[in-house]
Amino acid sequence: MAVISGMSLGHGLAKNQHRRRIVIRFKPDVLVPYQAEAFSGADSMRKLAWNTVRGLLPGSKMLPYFDAAPGAALAALSKRVAKKGLSMLERFFVLECPLPVDLAPVIKLLNQFSEIEVAYAESGPVPPPVTPGNDSKSHSQRYLDPAPGGIDARFAWSKGLDGSGVGFVDVEQGWTLDHEDLAAAGISLISGVNYDYFGHGTAVLGQVRAVDNSTGCIGIAPGVSTRVVSQFRTPEEYLTAAAILDAAAVMNPGDVLLLEAQTWYGQSNVNWPVEVEDAVCAAIQHATAMGIIVVEAGGNGSADLDGFEDEAGRRTLNRSDPNFRDSGAILVGAASASVPHRRLPFSNYGSRVDCFGWGEAITTLGDGQRGNGRATYTEDFGGTSGASPIVAGAALLVQAERARSGALPLSPSALRDLLSSRKLNTSSGNPPDDRVGVMPDLRNLLQSFS
Repeated sequence: MAVISGMSLGHGLAKNQHRRRIVIRFKPDVLVPYQAEAFSGADSMRKLAWNTVRGLLPGSKMLPYFDAAPGAALAALSKRVAKKGLSMLERFFVLECPLPVDLAPVIKLLNQFSEIEVAYAESGPVPPPVTPGNDSKSHSQRYLDPAPGGIDARFAWSKGLDGSGVGFVDVEQGWTLDHEDLAAAGISLISGVNYDYFGHGTAVLGQVRAVDNSTGCIGIAPGVSTRVVSQFRTPEEYLTAAAILDAAAVMNPGDVLLLEAQTWYGQSNVNWPVEVEDAVCAAIQHATAMGIIVVEAGGNGSADLDGFEDEAGRRTLNRSDPNFRDSGAILVGAASASVPHRRLPFSNYGSRVDCFGWGEAITTLGDGQRGNGRATYTEDFGGTSGASPIVAGAALLVQAERARSGALPLSPSALRDLLSSRKLNTSSGNPPDDRVGVMPDLRNLLQSFS
């Protein structure tokens, strides 16, 4: 479990105390009516399988996964990407289960069905990916400085870029939107409830959007139009995929969506990137197919993502594996603040990780935890939580340059290629060992357009 400054970041809801749900994704060639209890009116083989599941989980019920998500404009979103050949979200169902119950034998059974691509237990509330802040303090925002130390946001500012003309949405659990260095930004909540880890969300927004004034810090893109959406749809319902779709529904091509979250999967307490869950990955794919740039925290699991296996035994995060599944997101790891930057021990790593940012000694707003003070600041924010806004900020300033010049915004794949270019950006101290990609260098990136 993640901590900052020695304090635990556990949620009030224990991992196994929320409503248990099994997510089921059917294979592309399987036609299942997108309605409740879809198995009950099907052929005899499906009825037999469904009765077996009901015998193991009395009182359970099957529901369409995304139709059950409050506010998700499923039909409109599907229409926006219909011409891109994307798999339909209607392949996902959710099996709601009573408490207490052991889901493992049911998941094992479901993954043996020939019609099912994968079935897995949906994770509940997970602490956001911050990590210990007991390193040397930083009394300035040095991640804004020129490479190789920082991303050289100051160079972008000298060219008149502040994020204007681009939209930004932060997805996580809570924020202090009336913080003294955020209030003038007019940040609004798209959907969900502002529920938990207020100081964490405030720290993230501070890195990207802290107002350019005489108070506190300054954000990497202090002029960007900013909104937020919560994974907590209600105080009892926590749905990352629904939050992503609600954000995507009101965003434009070229805008940047930041996923400040991590998840558990299966029987493991390792902190994984949220795209390991199929439904979340599908939502990200939907967003990137719409031209939205998704920046995703790589998670603080100290794990080689190439070795991750889902419940169907697929290595979905290994780029060299035939089962690799590309969400289209820019995945971010965490490295040291000092040069040469080295991957920090808590950061996940692997071929799937595109970029890194500072994972320690970050000066920003809030306390980085659960506090909601309007005039609080921290000098030790970190983790992949701190690294991801640095990369998101760089993405925003690149897109702002495109907007200012009248060029079309870069597509998710084009911008990911640019930000992960070893030629244009800052490599880590030992790339073969670190395996967290590169840190954006805005001077080189912006000059590459000249």
